[in-house]
Amino acid sequence: MDYELGSLLLSNALKGFHGKFKKMYGQIALRLDGETYLTTGGTKALSDITEDYFEVCDINTGDLGEIFRYRKDINAIIFGCSYDAVQASERDSDIPVSLEDMAMIAGPYLKIIPDASPANILEAIKDSGVCLIKGIGALSACSNLKKAVAAVQIAEKECEAVNHGELLGGCKPLIPSIASACRDSFINDYTNRNEDASVPFVGFDEDEFALRNQLIEYGKDLVRKDLSYGSWGNLSVKLNDDEMLITPSSMDYFEIKIEDIVKVNINTLEYGDQRVPSSEAPMHAMIYRRFSDASSVIHTHSNAISVFAACEAGFAIEEQSLKELIGDIRLTRYEEAGSNALAAAVCDTLYNTHACIIPHHGAVFYGPSLDVVFAIAEAVEMRARNLLNFD
Repeated sequence: MDYELGSLLLSNALKGFHGKFKKMYGQIALRLDGETYLTTGGTKALSDITEDYFEVCDINTGDLGEIFRYRKDINAIIFGCSYDAVQASERDSDIPVSLEDMAMIAGPYLKIIPDASPANILEAIKDSGVCLIKGIGALSACSNLKKAVAAVQIAEKECEAVNHGELLGGCKPLIPSIASACRDSFINDYTNRNEDASVPFVGFDEDEFALRNQLIEYGKDLVRKDLSYGSWGNLSVKLNDDEMLITPSSMDYFEIKIEDIVKVNINTLEYGDQRVPSSEAPMHAMIYRRFSDASSVIHTHSNAISVFAACEAGFAIEEQSLKELIGDIRLTRYEEAGSNALAAAVCDTLYNTHACIIPHHGAVFYGPSLDVVFAIAEAVEMRARNLLNFD
């Protein structure tokens, strides 16, 4: 790619580090071609970097160039330094993974290497998209910038769970075989879904068109407001007694178009010739079948909630007005992601509350509309942050 396109991609990637709660410092590098790569230079707050700092480098020089030369499949590298990533990197051994989205990227362990030498980095990312560097923070190396941004932020989230989870008795690691299955599923299935460049556009009536637009905009807000990263998480609305609209699987929220939103039968889960819907479609559909007051469902992978998920813990809502609106945040039993068993576990837990935490996974919220449910998700995340002394 030329400098103009690379500069645009890099500028867009930097917007993902908006520093809503705290800043991540570091450096990003993007392969331009077989001879050069674009980098942001030395360590700076990623959210503050502008094109003025961009620099084109010869791929035959420097440590980053060496990584690009030896791994032709890697096109983006990010060093991310944050308090939690550095603190977790000081541990004496690799970190057993406690979150399923982290397992998808790293497998059973988040590796810690002693320094940032190319040899150590190349060994650590041989079968993983991310690692920790002792005393420095996290590094992600992926096929494109969007994946690298999500990977380094999810690594930071795992580090937050390790550090803040001590307040809840400590993280409970995923069984290695389950973590490995998450990684295999991610590589061999998840990343291959919805690869077609487009799907046919079919006309929608005014109400459905508006709902599809709302799903797209609130999906972007999931990422903008740190309620999820990359393509993780999902949203849906009940269209009528038989159908729901849900976000597609494995698609970047900022690339989803009106026609990409999937119409799914609530009773049969059939969706015909459309995008593949979110793998959690069974859960959304079962919520609509069981709860007559459910018109919208949002599933998040937010930072503070993920600490509770990693520690297999829920929490009570003490503020009376919020408690009346939501209820306590209870924990479901653990089941395989995307399964009917997980859908049943979530629905069993949602009685007398509008929110629950899925162990090692994230949270689920339901209510009368997208705006109300999104507000609930934000309020619960903020409550979790306060309980964990995040800030």
